Amino acid sequence: MTAGRLSSRLAWYARRLSAMSTAEVAHRVGELARKRSARLVQPGWARFDVGDGPLPVFPVAIDPALADADLLARWDRVAELAMARRHHFLGREWPPAGEASLWHFDPCSRREWPRDRYCFDINYRHSDVYGDVKYVWEINRLQYLQPIAALAARTGRAELGAFVSDEIAGWIADNPPFHGINWPSGIELALRAISVLVATRLVGDDAFSPAARRSIRAFLAATGTWLRRYPSRFSSANNHLIAEAVGLYVIATACPDLPAAKSWRAYARRVLAEEADRQFHADGIGAEQSPTYTAFTLELYLTAARVGQAAGDPLPQAVLQKLAAVGEALTWFMDENGAVPRIGDDDEGRVIVSDPDADRHYVASVVSAAAAVCDRPDIAPPAAPPHLRDLVFGRRLAPVKGVGVRTFPEGGYTVLRDRVHGRQLVLAMDHGPLGFLSIAAHGHADTLAVWLDYGGKALLADAGTYLYHAGGAWRDAFRGTPLHNTLSIGGESSSLVSGAFNWKTKAQARGLVVDERLDAFSCAAAHDGYRARFGVAHARLLRRLSADTFHIEDRLDGAAAPTETVAISFLSGEGVDIRATDRPGTFDFVADGLPLMRLAGPQGWAATLESGREAGRLGWRSPCFGVKVPSAQLVFRGSAPPGGTMRTEMRLL
Repeated sequence: MTAGRLSSRLAWYARRLSAMSTAEVAHRVGELARKRSARLVQPGWARFDVGDGPLPVFPVAIDPALADADLLARWDRVAELAMARRHHFLGREWPPAGEASLWHFDPCSRREWPRDRYCFDINYRHSDVYGDVKYVWEINRLQYLQPIAALAARTGRAELGAFVSDEIAGWIADNPPFHGINWPSGIELALRAISVLVATRLVGDDAFSPAARRSIRAFLAATGTWLRRYPSRFSSANNHLIAEAVGLYVIATACPDLPAAKSWRAYARRVLAEEADRQFHADGIGAEQSPTYTAFTLELYLTAARVGQAAGDPLPQAVLQKLAAVGEALTWFMDENGAVPRIGDDDEGRVIVSDPDADRHYVASVVSAAAAVCDRPDIAPPAAPPHLRDLVFGRRLAPVKGVGVRTFPEGGYTVLRDRVHGRQLVLAMDHGPLGFLSIAAHGHADTLAVWLDYGGKALLADAGTYLYHAGGAWRDAFRGTPLHNTLSIGGESSSLVSGAFNWKTKAQARGLVVDERLDAFSCAAAHDGYRARFGVAHARLLRRLSADTFHIEDRLDGAAAPTETVAISFLSGEGVDIRATDRPGTFDFVADGLPLMRLAGPQGWAATLESGREAGRLGWRSPCFGVKVPSAQLVFRGSAPPGGTMRTEMRLL
């Protein structure tokens, strides 16, 4: 390890330790002891052999006969590519692995992660050799087997069932318990187990020999043992904890004769009941402060709920009511096409996987499932592509949610929905917490940012995620304030990053005042993120002047004006260009050749249009994990006297 990499690793541990309570430190010490003792266990599946028995399958019936011709065609394409080893995940094409193990091969570095090393000895967070661990973990979720198994069940094509069986057998043979890169992360174990069980449910007994059935039972026993031994707790108890609990619940239900199945099931059910009010705010907003992460946690919960219903062990009614509230909150951000702003992190985590096209509107698909599982047709989305998920949970669609204003005080958003000039408008402002738990791992420094969707076009969009562990300065930039639709000072962020999933400081929003009358709408709030460094608080007022005109009024309150340049940014979404007009400081947001919004910045401030600028990392958007593309970003720069108002006008056309 290089000196720089060692320094980075030590700094990470220092930051992580600073976010821990005394109780968490004690937990981590005990966890470390358990990890060290487990290193002495000899690798191999023999100690998890639970004997012959029935093929474990996902406990919910799945009927592929419900899939339409288009969905079948898309599954066929997934099968064709996978069987040719032409994998594509997280924006990357997998090159041929050659002599390397597919399950340990990184598509970017083209190196093989250690296969024989004890899993907790592999430094996946700080390695500059192998690449971002997200890629190797993604293919090892085995989720591509789900649509192939569904196609096999629908068509009866024996070669598809054989491929699924061989992939599962190959994974088991190449990944002995607790050695290699595919064992240290509980969420990966849980999602992989669910994928295997969905696949076995669909292809059935005939695809597996007695020896294969026995090895799958051992695989589930080892997976459950590891999940229960190392739960994500304290500052790590976010979606990872929920995934682990759902994985245990599904394994225990699918294979009840495993020795610890009864205790696993009871533990998992208790965790899911206790965590529902922690993972989701009282108003239905996800605590991770990201619609897609909210949908992912919601899908995990729905999986447990559906399994419980099928097994005669339903989750508590209070949990189902919370899941419905989460689905309802998500629909407030949704346009008539089922799209939502990509606020905060999005690493494309899924539970049930169909094909790439089917997850273009992932949030809408999960909300559709929530409407079915919770029997709440009123929360159904207006649109969602057909998906394998529909065959597991059910599917509900409903007319577009009407007009109005909704404030989510705990989650920290205010949303306005209306129709202007015959087009749908969805306008949102953030005034909430940075993220969940002490590390706020998946939040972005976007306090007081605004997002605007008009006529199905994201005129004011979020920058997205790009990369996690391997992102470096780009990871910081995509989480930072300058790439979001809000105000920054001196190029700095309102909350300061400290590593890929940590924060040095966190802006706190306060002073929320909302007028929820549609025709007289206003939303005002402030945050303290700049007070310690610049001696000022940032206050923002978003208000409606007329049916098609809104003002954003920014103010810096404090004893003195910052000496650094103040910037107010507006980032456009996919298919939206920003063009200067013949009036100084005024710009049109254009989609399909048609101006949809005219924006005029603070009087006297200099305006620049950025697109794909490397220096300063402005004018970028990440449409999916692992991909960044130039995107039009309008930046106004100037100086701000204390208490003076900086006004931006947005007029919809």
